[in-house]
Amino acid sequence: MGANVATVVCPLGPRVRSFVGRVDSVVPNKAELLPSAFADAVDLIRLFREKTIGPHALVALLGAHTTSQQRHTDPTRPGDPQDSTPGVWDVLYYEETYGTVKSPDRVFKFPSDVALAKYSVTAREWVSFLGTSGQAHWNTDYASAYIRLSLLGVNNINHLTECTRALPARTLEYKNPDQESMDEWLKSSRVSLTSEEIADRIELGGIVDINNGFSGNGSIEFEL
Repeated sequence: MGANVATVVCPLGPRVRSFVGRVDSVVPNKAELLPSAFADAVDLIRLFREKTIGPHALVALLGAHTTSQQRHTDPTRPGDPQDSTPGVWDVLYYEETYGTVKSPDRVFKFPSDVALAKYSVTAREWVSFLGTSGQAHWNTDYASAYIRLSLLGVNNINHLTECTRALPARTLEYKNPDQESMDEWLKSSRVSLTSEEIADRIELGGIVDINNGFSGNGSIEFEL
């Protein structure tokens, strides 16, 4: 439910059918189950097919990288986004990963994403999400694929409660008021902070300013 709230409040994000009441496991998962950011397309498609998620749905789910920041794949570049509009749920991720739109150097592309963008089995679906005409198509496909993903391993599906009506309204149009500052940051090489680190420092009582840094309660100043 929390993930679907985050998706719909993100500008241009879709409403996804949401259910609550899952009985969670008390046994932790094995370590290192997430796919590698360096995996090839064949291995990724096989891995997701084993979980009943086909190549079409896999490409749609990958679009969530449009709002992500990498931290661990390259620790020397913490906080770097995977497209140049990390605060917007748009299809620029598909365009910049595929190469139809040039991306700033700060944009971090997973080798696995680039491989899927170019692989014959997934490239056609990838291209279908490009451009403004691809936004509605992607939102529909993502919402459908995410429902399936969210219900994997749920053993009490017939007893879940749908709470989709509780989701906030969508934001259908958006213009970033800080786009100029964002563009400057994307062209810079300064080490940035992740959203979690910024939130932690704000909680200490300081103020974040994209131009003047952070101060308050003895915290160290920084620049975004």
